[in-house]
Amino acid sequence: MHQTLRCIRTTLISTGLLAAAAASAMAADPGVFEDRIVIGSVLPQTGPPSLIGKAAVIALRVWEKDVNARGGIHGRKIDLRVEEDAYVPQRSVQAVKKLIDVDKVFALLGTSGSSHLLAMMPTIEENQIPALNFAAVAGAHFTPPRKTVFNIGATYCQEIDGVMKHLVTSRKLQGAKFAIIYQDDDYGADVKCGYDAALKALGLSSTIAVAYKRGAKDLSAEVLAVQRAGATFVLTGGIIAETATMLKEIQKNGMNVVRLAPHPSHLGPVLALAGSAAEGLLLADYVPPITDTEIQGIGRLNALAYKYLSGDEVKAMNRYSLTAMVAAQLLESALQACGRNLTRACLVQKLEQTKNFTSDGIMAPLTFGPNVRQSGTRPILIKADTATGKFERASEFLDGK
Repeated sequence: MHQTLRCIRTTLISTGLLAAAAASAMAADPGVFEDRIVIGSVLPQTGPPSLIGKAAVIALRVWEKDVNARGGIHGRKIDLRVEEDAYVPQRSVQAVKKLIDVDKVFALLGTSGSSHLLAMMPTIEENQIPALNFAAVAGAHFTPPRKTVFNIGATYCQEIDGVMKHLVTSRKLQGAKFAIIYQDDDYGADVKCGYDAALKALGLSSTIAVAYKRGAKDLSAEVLAVQRAGATFVLTGGIIAETATMLKEIQKNGMNVVRLAPHPSHLGPVLALAGSAAEGLLLADYVPPITDTEIQGIGRLNALAYKYLSGDEVKAMNRYSLTAMVAAQLLESALQACGRNLTRACLVQKLEQTKNFTSDGIMAPLTFGPNVRQSGTRPILIKADTATGKFERASEFLDGK
């Protein structure tokens, strides 16, 4: 009789423990398992924008492999799921819904382009998914602050504003005639925002502002208009092919001007397409050249890339690999701070409490707060060197908004 009662008691206790364990597992936030954490990413992997997405994913894969080789986050391995959106906002929405509904991701590390994140924002906010944006930052991403969305890097407006003010004051260009050639869309408007802000802060004015249609192949008329206006400082507000086209037209016309471009032109194809016309081109960015391995963080990333990847994959890395790695390191730090009791609420809290997070020189220190959802805005000046086919630092991190 007593033995029977003991068996019943043992069975009840065991059943209770199993039920408690099951309830605990059911209570865990999606994407958190005993042995892994599922992280999602939406980035373009095909077409011209894949230059951005592939470089970012390469760095994220390096981070994933390195974290897991170190034993994971409190014993949990990183399980990275990447969805392709082809840089189409509608596909971005489909991708993020798949990651949330099917893959059951815990958080997002990579949210494609500017308009793409805006398209995904209702889904992200509805599901309260922690999300780190490192590819394209716009004011609408953090104004007003979105509770679970953290943006790493400057807007085009912020970086151009900071770098132009530095250039004008350090090189005594107050007497220059300023011009801008910009794309007639949201991207171009953000670039022009920085141009206008810098000139206003310096008490200067623009000589001419010329817009071009998105996708334009021939920019000879726009460059000629700038030349006829007598410009001596030209902000070439293109992306890759457009910047190269403008530079070649400027060279063909024999124009002796200071040329500045926003960070999408801080990519190898600009040098390849423009050739000698790119010599001395100045660029605004918030990360240094990826070839600058004297910077400790970049040197470490390159070493890890050669350890875990093929030579061709390493060659495909660019500035977007750097921003992706900084975001990944920040995510890792916040995950570690939450311990084994990992929840989305804890992750958001730890990210919000970030103070002076350093990436060993890849980016200026990151700080967030209760109403602060953007950081890493201090820009840096980059210069093109066509002799080496590389970019080089032309300043340290500058003061920025």
